[in-house]
Amino acid sequence: MRIALDYAWSFQTLTLPNPCVGSLVLCDNTIIALQAHKKAGTPHAEVLACKEAFLYKITHDEVAKRVVLESCKKQGLNKDNTLSYLINTLQNMQNSKHIHEFITAYHSGIFHNCEFFVTLEPCNHYGKTPPCAELLKTIAPKRIIIAHEDSTPKASGGANTLAHIPITHGILRDEAHKLLFPFLQWQKKRSFTLFKIAHRLHGDYKNGIISNEDSRIFTHNMRCVADYIIISGATLRDDNPLLDTRFSLPFYQQDSINPKILILSKTMQEKDLKNYNIAHRNVSIIRSAREIPSSGFKIIEGGFAFLNSLLQDIETENAMPIDCIMGYIAPAFNLDEDIVHKAMIESNRNENKIQYTLAHTTTLTDFWLQKMSEIQTSKIIESNEMTANIIYYLFIK
Repeated sequence: MRIALDYAWSFQTLTLPNPCVGSLVLCDNTIIALQAHKKAGTPHAEVLACKEAFLYKITHDEVAKRVVLESCKKQGLNKDNTLSYLINTLQNMQNSKHIHEFITAYHSGIFHNCEFFVTLEPCNHYGKTPPCAELLKTIAPKRIIIAHEDSTPKASGGANTLAHIPITHGILRDEAHKLLFPFLQWQKKRSFTLFKIAHRLHGDYKNGIISNEDSRIFTHNMRCVADYIIISGATLRDDNPLLDTRFSLPFYQQDSINPKILILSKTMQEKDLKNYNIAHRNVSIIRSAREIPSSGFKIIEGGFAFLNSLLQDIETENAMPIDCIMGYIAPAFNLDEDIVHKAMIESNRNENKIQYTLAHTTTLTDFWLQKMSEIQTSKIIESNEMTANIIYYLFIK
């Protein structure tokens, strides 16, 4: 389950307004599939895990392959090379409904010795995708292990649908709850506000690029699903950022638009914007934290000075709080949590009554670069040539 949770964290916030979910398939003590939900409107983690596991079974398990091919023959699927047809067809499927229908038609009971680990109870409703619980019910694995129940009225009830299959509940539930935090906040108020910061081991965040290639791709992916990017007037004047999505994966760029940009400044005027790279974008100037929109996914980008100033303004003005502080640390020699705690001290200073707690840390090395190479992109990503960044998440208490 921890492997499924850690993998799902790689896509944190990218799935909003959906929850971040991971799924792993274990067969005879071998992991044959590891997947996560990646973007709202695309296949859920369980569906992608079924797809990967099915492909593994028919290419690595001779008994399973024979059973599936015999079933195909009985169903009248007569191809010159049925196995190649099955592999190529399923590999190219991106639509969740089509994957459901394909696996329902051809699974032939080959999942009988598989255990499915899922970080969230499988959904039980028809939305943009069919219910995952129905697919799991159809393929009837040996056991299903669920970390966290689904409490949303619309999607809950998956465990009831799967009542005929042995189910284990609550494995690493607390860790799964942390993974769900952005989604749960969204469910409460249709809003999630994230402050992104990048800094070095000693806390400095000025003078030069800090984020590595993976961090940049991840940030640009997040911008694709965000509604707003918010920066300070000082950041605009000092850095003149593009605030675009040029390094994101095409998967996230598809059907996305550049988020609106808000400049938080007490002195900047509209006429000043023409001097900056963002002049052609949808840009507005706001004067206080209370003017930050109350709905949508908002990414605030800046340094510790802006963060502390903003936290004080939020407290003074009784504005909507920042839900999450996400930081990149470079260079990442190791996951020294003392370094992360320095960031917590900055955000939890005595003058700020809003407090944050450490939810997750990991290292970004080449996770997103590998995905970029899979599509053979020719994008060149600016970098400080560091091999890794620590990434941490602080969630509001």
